[in-house]
Amino acid sequence: MKFGIDMGHNCPPHDTGATGIKQEDILTKAVGTQLIQKLKAAGHTAIDCTATSASSVNDSLRQRVNKANANNVNVFVSIHFNKFNTIANGTEVFAISNASKGIAKSVIKEILKLGFKDRGVKNTGFFVLKNTQMPAILIECCFCDAKVDMDRFDAEKMAEAIKHGLIGESNDDEAKPDKNYILEITKTTVLKPSTEQASELSKESLIDIQPGSYPVLDVRFEENHYWVKWPDKSKGNRNEHFVFAGYAKVIEKD
Repeated sequence: MKFGIDMGHNCPPHDTGATGIKQEDILTKAVGTQLIQKLKAAGHTAIDCTATSASSVNDSLRQRVNKANANNVNVFVSIHFNKFNTIANGTEVFAISNASKGIAKSVIKEILKLGFKDRGVKNTGFFVLKNTQMPAILIECCFCDAKVDMDRFDAEKMAEAIKHGLIGESNDDEAKPDKNYILEITKTTVLKPSTEQASELSKESLIDIQPGSYPVLDVRFEENHYWVKWPDKSKGNRNEHFVFAGYAKVIEKD
């Protein structure tokens, strides 16, 4: 998949982040830089969408959106840190579409494993969420002015958690899924590695699949397609596929 990563703010003098126990710009850059590296190491494409020079905050935001849209990324991720009253703490993720909310829930689930308070997935129409052409989330990793959060925060662990939330990988290859899913193919179609790049795929990348029921480990709905995690790499030597939702449905088993 192709990800657009926005390290919030970091565009002086007009667009700079909050100042708390630690400076937001430093924190977002640390997490974003490592997240890009981790996504690339996992075989994905990661585009740095951070603006570096802008005439205004609006110009800074527009540049980030434009870069994501121009690169046709599959998912846009904007990284931020909150600030309020030194007492408020925890993690929240913003998303406005159903596809984005699914991704947001997956990401916050991983971050909460680090011990941060759950402030939930929220529907707020920030500029970068409303103007990107793909599923987009804005992560408020934690509060840069809260001692409890800054004592717990580690940039590498935060980047790792976000990566796991985005691509569904785990350090425990034997970990069992929370639920069981059956992918039902209703009409002969193909499994493919992405939706956005479908027109550019080689014939060998498209795996024919016949009608039937197939167990899968995980599923997510994205832009009229299901992303599914196969139990093995028997299909095209990969275990992640996209399939057109018009020719398939997913059944959740107890």
